[in-house]
Amino acid sequence: MYLNLPGVLMGAALAIVGILLSMRVFNYYRNIQEPGKNLAKNSLISISLFTAGALGVVIDSLTEAKLWFIMAGFYTLSYMLSVASVVYYLRVLSSQEAKPKQYREKTPILPITGAYVFKKPASSNGLTFLLRNSSGLLVVSRTKKELWVKKYQLEPDKFIWLSRLEGEDIGDPTKLHVIQDVILRFLIEKGGRAVVYFEGIEYLILYNDFSSVAKFLFSLKDHVISNESMLILYLPPNALDMTQETILLREFQEKKEEELLEEIFQKLFVAVLEGESHASSQSKEN
Repeated sequence: MYLNLPGVLMGAALAIVGILLSMRVFNYYRNIQEPGKNLAKNSLISISLFTAGALGVVIDSLTEAKLWFIMAGFYTLSYMLSVASVVYYLRVLSSQEAKPKQYREKTPILPITGAYVFKKPASSNGLTFLLRNSSGLLVVSRTKKELWVKKYQLEPDKFIWLSRLEGEDIGDPTKLHVIQDVILRFLIEKGGRAVVYFEGIEYLILYNDFSSVAKFLFSLKDHVISNESMLILYLPPNALDMTQETILLREFQEKKEEELLEEIFQKLFVAVLEGESHASSQSKEN
């Protein structure tokens, strides 16, 4: 009896992977609504073809007959369907990105609200993404605005420099209520759906006890959420002791930047697809 053991093992492993992926995607297919359901359906078909190709590897390894064309056919169809689906949805997204400023001015699209802690500084790309997909970005920083803008290559809608000096757009660390009022006015002016990126908590603690800073941040969080906006606090290593950090994280959710951006992107992606579906339905009715 002909037996190609490595081929059987490899084909079986690929088939198992395909079956597990099919089960996962089928669960998505059952639980999500159109038009995302269409993407799940195409993915399910593509994975099924991939699994069929893997089974072809097993069969080919158990017989001397040349069945490579069967595997090639299934894998090619699977690949073509996957690429076609990706290209289609990229086209949908690119059509929306063509007019980012106009869309942003009319309708802020920040899809989530909340208060988050980053253990690493936000990246330039991350803040640019948040700026483009919100009604505005306010930055609070110990770094002077000119240096901050040069570093991030980004001009926020409003900037508060934490300093004891007097001047415009300067936040005195001993006057936390004034800083909060400035941020609140910004949120109201933008009509919500804005982003506040806050760095410099260690500077505030130099002039205030932790209890005062925590109360300030918790109150700021409440104002941000009530205005359907987002607060991101950069917490440097060793800025707080373990007890203080535990207290802070009861109110702020610790997240990595890439995790938060991925969550936002996924919700934006669904919103774009739903918008395309709604527009398509209206055009058909007309």
